[in-house]
Amino acid sequence: MFRRSILFLTLVAFATSCYRVPTQIEPLIEAPPHPKEVHRQTRSFLSLPTDFSKTPFLPLTPEEQQSAWGREYQIALGFAEDFDLYRAITGFKRALFFSPPFERCLEIEYSIALAYYLGCKYTETIYTVQSTSLVEVDCTFPAYSDLLLLLYDSYIHIGKREYAGGVFALIEADDAGVAAQLSLLQAIREADFETLSKSPETKRALHGYLSGAKSIRKAQILNATLPGAGYWYVGLRQTAVTALLINSLFIAAGATLITEGHTAAGIFVLSLEGGWYFGGIAGAGLAAKEYNEHLYCNYAQKITSREPIFPLTLLNYTF
Repeated sequence: MFRRSILFLTLVAFATSCYRVPTQIEPLIEAPPHPKEVHRQTRSFLSLPTDFSKTPFLPLTPEEQQSAWGREYQIALGFAEDFDLYRAITGFKRALFFSPPFERCLEIEYSIALAYYLGCKYTETIYTVQSTSLVEVDCTFPAYSDLLLLLYDSYIHIGKREYAGGVFALIEADDAGVAAQLSLLQAIREADFETLSKSPETKRALHGYLSGAKSIRKAQILNATLPGAGYWYVGLRQTAVTALLINSLFIAAGATLITEGHTAAGIFVLSLEGGWYFGGIAGAGLAAKEYNEHLYCNYAQKITSREPIFPLTLLNYTF
């Protein structure tokens, strides 16, 4: 009866405390911030290229500058160049109320979409394009390439991969080089080792990561053999010592209670130990996974810093 109770409680602890840790890492590859996305007090110290805010659109004529929409548009551009995107969007929309020429409407609508994108408002970016004349533009539109990048990255951020794939096909037809850079970025974000191993630019960094990565399975086996050993393997020395002490105390307490005749209390304590034991196995696996993700992000940063591959850095025009 005693053995059956121990076996039952062990199985219950196993079922409730242990789960399979995925071996596929899930790195978070962040795009670099916009150079002007800094605190206002430090903006005067930004050292930007003289052509940083270049535009694909023609400058306003003197007549356009004096028009109602032209004045609003110039004010909005001033806010946008100061990266005051909320006021810039309001200004651009005010300019549209004064009914500028169709070509200028497209230009202003694109500026609204760009401001939303730079402000990380990806749903609003997509809506601005889909609800305006921008949805009908073709390669003759001066900012066509940038518009495709805005849409592609916005769809990626909101998880609409099928729509992003459609926009990617247009990007590939427009500029195969940009499409290749975006494909490389996607492979980096998804930790697609098979794709990364085929590129000379990423193969070396990938080899460095694989050489330093920890085995999730090994961390779990070590922790199952000796509680805390898996954490020690990952480099979490303090956690390893704590895990060893807690498991040892629970085992010693349970064994002592059973030896002294307090069987029910001993079984209860050992059932709690089962939670710590199997939870430690899962925890060691998660620790190894987090270690690998952090290591991978370091190598990924080396790759992404060599050349512009993020949509934000591939834009031909920004405020």
